[in-house]
Amino acid sequence: MMKILKLELVAFGSFTDKVLDFSVEQPSLHLIYGANEAGKSTLRRAFTHLFFGIPERTIDAYFHANDQLRIGAQLVNSNGEELICYRRKGRKNTLLDANNKPLNEDRLHAFLGNMTEAQFTALCCFDHERLRQGGEDLLSGGGDVGETLFEAGTGTLKVHEVLMDLDKEKNDLFKARGTKPLLNKTIQVYKEACKRVQDNSLPANQWSEQAKKLDEAQQQHILVSDRLQNIRAEQHRFERIQRTRPRLQRHQELKTELIYLEHVILLPDEASAKRSEVQLGFLTAQNQEKQAIQDIEQLQNQIAEITIPEALLAQKMTIDDLRGRLGSHQKAARDLPGVRTEMRTVESEARALLQRIYPQLDLQDVSTQLLITNQQRESLKKWAEKAPALHEKQYSLAKRFAELTEQLAQQTLALDALPQVPDLTVLKAALARACQQGTLEDIQLKDESEVRRLTKKAEMGLKQIGWNGSLETLEQSALPKMERIEHFDRRFNERDTDRQRIKERLLDARQRNERSTQKINALSWAGEIPTEEALAKARMGRQEHWEKIKQLAVTAKGKGKHKIEANLPLFGEAKTNPANPSLLDKSHDKKTLTFDDDDVSLPLKKKGGKGEINELYQVFEDAILFVDELSDRLRREASRVAEYSMLLAEQQGAQREQEQQTKKWHTVEGLITHLQNEWESSWQPIGIKPWTAAEMRSWLNECLNLRQQASVLREHRQVLQERQHLIAALCQELTHALTPLKAFVKGAFLTRLPDLIEQGEACVTEVTNCQRQRDHLLLEINTLNRDQQRTQVIQQHANDAFKHWQMEWAKVLNPLQLPADTPPETARNVLNDLDQVLNKIDKANGLRRRVDLMQKDAKVFRSDVARLAQKIAPELVNEVAEEVVPTLSNRLNKSEKDLTRYEQLQQRLQLEQQRLAHARQQVQISQAHLQALLEQAHCRDLTALEAAEQASSLKKERQRELIEVEQQLLEQGEGMSLGDLAQAAAEVDIDQLPGQLENCKEQIKQLEEERFSIDQSIGELRTLLKQMDGNAIAAIAADDAQLALAEMQDLSTRYMQIHLAASVLRKSMERYREQNQGPVLKRASELFQRFTLNSFCGLKTDYVGNSDQPILVGLRTPDSLVVPTTGMSDGTRDQLYLALRLASIERYIEKNSQMPLLVDDILINFDDERSKETLAILGELCQKTQIFFLTHHPRLLELAKETVPNERLVMHQL
Repeated sequence: MMKILKLELVAFGSFTDKVLDFSVEQPSLHLIYGANEAGKSTLRRAFTHLFFGIPERTIDAYFHANDQLRIGAQLVNSNGEELICYRRKGRKNTLLDANNKPLNEDRLHAFLGNMTEAQFTALCCFDHERLRQGGEDLLSGGGDVGETLFEAGTGTLKVHEVLMDLDKEKNDLFKARGTKPLLNKTIQVYKEACKRVQDNSLPANQWSEQAKKLDEAQQQHILVSDRLQNIRAEQHRFERIQRTRPRLQRHQELKTELIYLEHVILLPDEASAKRSEVQLGFLTAQNQEKQAIQDIEQLQNQIAEITIPEALLAQKMTIDDLRGRLGSHQKAARDLPGVRTEMRTVESEARALLQRIYPQLDLQDVSTQLLITNQQRESLKKWAEKAPALHEKQYSLAKRFAELTEQLAQQTLALDALPQVPDLTVLKAALARACQQGTLEDIQLKDESEVRRLTKKAEMGLKQIGWNGSLETLEQSALPKMERIEHFDRRFNERDTDRQRIKERLLDARQRNERSTQKINALSWAGEIPTEEALAKARMGRQEHWEKIKQLAVTAKGKGKHKIEANLPLFGEAKTNPANPSLLDKSHDKKTLTFDDDDVSLPLKKKGGKGEINELYQVFEDAILFVDELSDRLRREASRVAEYSMLLAEQQGAQREQEQQTKKWHTVEGLITHLQNEWESSWQPIGIKPWTAAEMRSWLNECLNLRQQASVLREHRQVLQERQHLIAALCQELTHALTPLKAFVKGAFLTRLPDLIEQGEACVTEVTNCQRQRDHLLLEINTLNRDQQRTQVIQQHANDAFKHWQMEWAKVLNPLQLPADTPPETARNVLNDLDQVLNKIDKANGLRRRVDLMQKDAKVFRSDVARLAQKIAPELVNEVAEEVVPTLSNRLNKSEKDLTRYEQLQQRLQLEQQRLAHARQQVQISQAHLQALLEQAHCRDLTALEAAEQASSLKKERQRELIEVEQQLLEQGEGMSLGDLAQAAAEVDIDQLPGQLENCKEQIKQLEEERFSIDQSIGELRTLLKQMDGNAIAAIAADDAQLALAEMQDLSTRYMQIHLAASVLRKSMERYREQNQGPVLKRASELFQRFTLNSFCGLKTDYVGNSDQPILVGLRTPDSLVVPTTGMSDGTRDQLYLALRLASIERYIEKNSQMPLLVDDILINFDDERSKETLAILGELCQKTQIFFLTHHPRLLELAKETVPNERLVMHQL
């Protein structure tokens, strides 16, 4: 438990050196009262900041500087350990000890139970807003038990709203049959992309061959897996046999052993112990029987030796009476001589004292001549006591009259010596007006200092902003508006954003171009790549050669048909035999064509003639071969061609993007230059070259601040001038008022206003003192006159009283036979001596009566002793009574002891006789039990019985072991029966079993390696098939699928996070409900009934409709009507949440360390009666943990005093 003994607000918020002492002897409710703006909220923050540090940006540094903030406390834990610590504002080493040295935070965390700031705020801090929010959560959550208990127990609010938000976000991400959620859309995009990849994949013979290999590898994988599974099953069978064989052997051994024990009779488990117990009881009973017989004989002998005197015992009361009277009789015999001597002495003293005061009288005359009544005695004392006062009064009155006469003369002389007092009205009015203005000159000095400070500050501000003119010029200058600067700043930011975005796109385009170029170069290094464009160009070249051949054929018609026909076979051969190697070899002397050549026409050696036609045929044949080869390569290298095409497209796109972004870059740069010119031109009217818009915004703020400072400076200067004029006017007025009173002024008139005020006040004091002295003297003279007259009257009354006393004194002296002028002291002495004489006479008479009584008692005692001795001891009749009584007493004591011993021996004899009968009965019972045990085991003696017990125990042990072995075999047999296990074990040679197991392990290892190799081949074949599959469209679709898959992963991760968060929160609430529902609801029900003043009789859980989720409802009295939280008023819901909160806090305190509870004005919406009940409950709860209740309502102070016992209530004033 942690307790706060003292809180020191050294410098925090509006507090300075404020100390709150919470150290009381017994647990109490600390009620902290403060009006609005007294610092209650600051105090709340002080608790949290003390424990967990002052934040970087705090609102409590408005009165004290940041580096001066200090909060201190004295803490004590349940072990009695104390900690004094202080918290300062900073980033490290902010916790200090009493010596202002850094203190390890772990020390404080140990006192806090390692509680975090969030936990402390949620569990230990509670105010009206949290109470209202808790009531609203009860309404929004419909009273759900889990949510309600979780919120109240952890201090966490809006749990229902958090769950609703999580469920909404989860549903926005994915629904099982939905289409609109993001994850559903992404899944659909992924499926469509995969379908496009499949639709646009390009099949080929090689792909079929690789697919066939993949199928074969997969079939081989299946065969190897099946074989591996069979061998593992065989290995498992061998291991099971090896594991169960020892127990099967033990099982057979036990069954064989039980066959030999079949004839053994099974006895109860306790048979041996019972036999031992019966045998022990039998022997014990026999010993007890023998001992009882011996004890009975001994007791009978002792009883026979005792004799009881009945006559002596019959006189027991008489002997006891005489024994009691013996002491007083002996004492009286010893005291009688002394009493007689004392009587004679007292009579002699009384006679001597009487002779001293009345020599003429004897003791016998006192009772007749000096008999004074009590009334006369009291009257004499009364008048004697009055005498000193009367004499003292006469003396003091005479002295007082003389003193008054002398004082009256002195006061009259002093009054005549004082001067006359002038009028002070004008001076006091001037002083009043001057004093009303306060310390004007000190204020003037402060104003002058403030004007100088403001002037210096303004000059420094002008230098900091780079303004060369004066402060007045700055005030009159037309500065741009903040909105225009914001407009330019926004435009600059937009341009910078555009430029950055263009820069990023330009860099991205360059990188994509470089990557495409690198990949194209890499493909080119592996060999020249055929393209569709190169094939089209080659076909165009072939067509051109064909057109030339046709043109030559038409031209040659006129020269002779035989020439054309002579050349046709060559052309036909080239046409019908395009794959002739000889023709391909002839192309080595021709121009080598590439796929990127723009001119694919073949050169001719010369124009016209047969050579030209033959060469044209040859070129046309080479063109055909070139086109065919190019077409074949396009088909064979479809994947490279597709990749090359895709890279070319990507390269061209990146180049176009680069060109576009470059143009945009130059455009944006121009816009920025234009904007900069526009920005600078907007500041030309005030002659300033501006910085950036953000800097000029700060500059403009500084200028506006300087303008405000200029206004403040102008106001201070005006105030200073007005104050100087006022001081001069007041000085002149005071000088004018002091002039008529120069006689009362010390020295010359001064010039400074404070000096003049002091001089005027001194003058007023001087005149006032003079007037006060005159008034005092007049008052004294009047008083003395009245006192003198009053003293004369009192003197006359005193003289009359003394004469009356003299007359009464003479009367009271007559009974004592004394003269009238006897002084009161002498009369009192005579009266005292007479009283002593009378007392001694009374004492002597009493002693005489005592002597007579003592002689009478002695005579009666001797007579009683003689009569008793005659009855019971005649031999003692002639003995002295003082010796007879002790003798009879001793004989009586001995007889009583003998009687007591006789009765004790008789009781012991009866007990021993009962013990003897019981022992004989136990012997018979033990013999019967032993006989029953022998019959049960079919034995004739105890030796055979012990052997039978051992055989029975062995048989039971073997049966138990057999059951255990069978159970172990069934557990290890994996569902096989005992017969199957035995049969399986019999089929295997035990000597060959280890080798068979080792063989299985070796085969499994080989098959696993073979399957791993097949898996690698399958992976390589699948990778190869993926590389061979598809074209540019399939590649794009694959990219889309990958993008969709990546987005699916992100959305799935987010969906799982939300789903897990909601599930964890619900399970945490459910677990908290299961653990705390019983005790918390029971206590909350009691508190709720008290909060509502029995309007509700409690709480319970209920169900709505077909829902299996319990909700919390209230029970109305007297018919226990169920009221859901939605049917309760706002105040009742607040009280319900408060009941749950306090019940949860009590539950937390029972299980964890106790922490102080901070409650801030939670009773705002409570009426007086419910507020009183709440305060009473808090007064009870403070016995378990420390509670601080903050409020600004004085009414709650009154209610607390009425409700909470004084020993539990401590009030603090902020």
